[in-house]
Amino acid sequence: MVQTQRKRVVLIVLVVAWLFLVSINYYLIHKPFTLQSFAGAFRTFENLFAPTLGATLGALANVLGDALVVGVITLLAAALGHRLLASSFDSALEAMVMWTGIGLGAVGLLVFGLGLVGVVNQWIYWGLVAAALALLRNDVVALWRTQRAIALPRVTRDDKALALFCALALGVTLLLAFAPPWSWDSLQYHLIAPKLILQNGRIAPPPDNYSLNFPSLVEMLFLAGMALKGDGTAQALHWIFLPLTLGAMLAFAARYFSWRAGWRAAALLCTVPSLLLVATWAYNDLALTFYTFTAFVFAVRARETQALRDFVLAGILSGLAMGEKYTAGLAPVALAVITVQPNRAAIQKTLVMLASAVVIAAPWFLRNWAFVGNPFYPYGFGGMYWDSFRAAWNTRLGTGMWNQPLDLLMVPWTVTIHGTQSVLFDATLGPLLLLLLPLNLIPARIGNPNAPIRAMWYFAAVLYAVWLLGVAQSRVVWQTRLLYPAFPLFALLAALGWEKLASLELPQFSIRRFASLLVAFIVALTALSYVLALADDSVLRYIFGGMARDEYLSQRLGAHYRTAQWANANLPKDARLVFLWEPRTYYFQRDAQADALLDRFPHLSYLHDDSRKIAERLRGEGITHVVLYREGLDSILQTGFDPLTESDLQVLSAFVENELEPVSGGAALGLTTRNGRPGLTRAAEEPYAIYQIKTP
Repeated sequence: MVQTQRKRVVLIVLVVAWLFLVSINYYLIHKPFTLQSFAGAFRTFENLFAPTLGATLGALANVLGDALVVGVITLLAAALGHRLLASSFDSALEAMVMWTGIGLGAVGLLVFGLGLVGVVNQWIYWGLVAAALALLRNDVVALWRTQRAIALPRVTRDDKALALFCALALGVTLLLAFAPPWSWDSLQYHLIAPKLILQNGRIAPPPDNYSLNFPSLVEMLFLAGMALKGDGTAQALHWIFLPLTLGAMLAFAARYFSWRAGWRAAALLCTVPSLLLVATWAYNDLALTFYTFTAFVFAVRARETQALRDFVLAGILSGLAMGEKYTAGLAPVALAVITVQPNRAAIQKTLVMLASAVVIAAPWFLRNWAFVGNPFYPYGFGGMYWDSFRAAWNTRLGTGMWNQPLDLLMVPWTVTIHGTQSVLFDATLGPLLLLLLPLNLIPARIGNPNAPIRAMWYFAAVLYAVWLLGVAQSRVVWQTRLLYPAFPLFALLAALGWEKLASLELPQFSIRRFASLLVAFIVALTALSYVLALADDSVLRYIFGGMARDEYLSQRLGAHYRTAQWANANLPKDARLVFLWEPRTYYFQRDAQADALLDRFPHLSYLHDDSRKIAERLRGEGITHVVLYREGLDSILQTGFDPLTESDLQVLSAFVENELEPVSGGAALGLTTRNGRPGLTRAAEEPYAIYQIKTP
């Protein structure tokens, strides 16, 4: 007994030390708020409403119209999901989550099919929506009844507080989602794909932007929203997958653990600032997270029940995940390890699961095969616009941490403590997952002995190992959001680690209460930071008419949006633009060729090594103007990550001087040396330059 007591004291000391180590180091780097954020919030509320009531009502009507379209698409999806999966689920919550998730996938695939045959029209879409809802009216009634039956038990005061925090996080992110789109990848390809489809009237072979060949399931939902009303719907359509993911986590926890564990896990996921931020953008990461997690849920259930329906559902959800990113291709294979058993029936059903995933994901690979000659473009087999130069440029093998094993081992610490949105690992994660996950090492049993904890650790470990392998190989994939599909499992396991503290209780000291107070304090800080971020963002001013769309985008995008406005107002309507070191073309209303890999000019230099021949090639492609992102080029030169050679810069200088005529922005390229590296003069003062290609 004395020895056991000593071990418990040692464990308590280690836990307290770990809690302080993580939280103190995290907040030394990440300030939850600043005086400037409070000042920004006050400025926002001072100018919240438009000068006139009419302008305020007009702005509100516009946002409510976006919300109506998102609601209609979601309702249609849920009704379609009910028609496809009318069989029972464990609870009303799980049923609503799965009907809506499967239905959104089905709507995306239907919109894709319509786009292939050239049915892309606002009035036709509205007619199809009305007809579909009429046909599915009984399903809509069933949805209403099921929704009313949803019960979310919140037994303790702590459960209620965590539920309130989740509601706050959802409310803040929903409001942010109705801002005009401004995030990087949205303007590079997530919104470019539906924009091109609307312009062309059908899905057609894409221009030279490799990202447009990625699986595009969520982009088809964006297409539906943009066709029905406009791009104000896109971000909210992606946001839908955030509450769906939280609902799936709660249902999973209720089945295998407890509602308390579910609320803790949901709240822990909501304390990841960058994950919530991405949910407000027109990206696909939350959809990928939802489909990957629910595929795992039904793979676990399939192993338990051996019901063919569960195997098929796991396969369908895996296929929908593969419709978001290539990286999801590993999911069905990893899940097959969970479902397969040493008997013929289980092997056959696992093969059915894998076949279901392939069938659901096949449209995207068949599209690529038909359009660019490679189902997995641009990986593996090259294809249109691709060659060895671009393959090497895109992968950057050898730039990762492969030769730094200690740094590789410390990645969880680095990502959490030092990772920052738009800087290192492109994410701010909050401290709680790192704080609580290691507590699973406490030797204690909790909850249902039949809970799939091993399967949870296995699948999370597979997703993490694949991501870490990418980090080891290339700095290009140092993006934490590529790991977001594992975060629901991380949050659930962190919640279980939190519960294990109950096994270390002493009469003199409650480590569980101490840790809970620390978690509550961090959750409160996080909630305050979310509210301040919302107030400081100016989105409320936009929603209530105190700030016009152009003003909001100018504030968010700065010179980029102002350059787009100038080009839209001053360049000929038949102008064809090629961009250098700028992948974002969404707000340019002329034919625009993005520099998606930031390699367009180095690639041209590699192919021709002569400024005159480069100009001839561009003229031959019908290009009339060049948009040079000078500030972006300067940043690349100063960081030295991109392998730009001295020859490339010499050819670029000759190209700008001899082959281009300035029409806006900096005239001369202005190459110089700064901090021992090449750079551009006055890049910050003149971030963009637009040139016309001279006639020969």
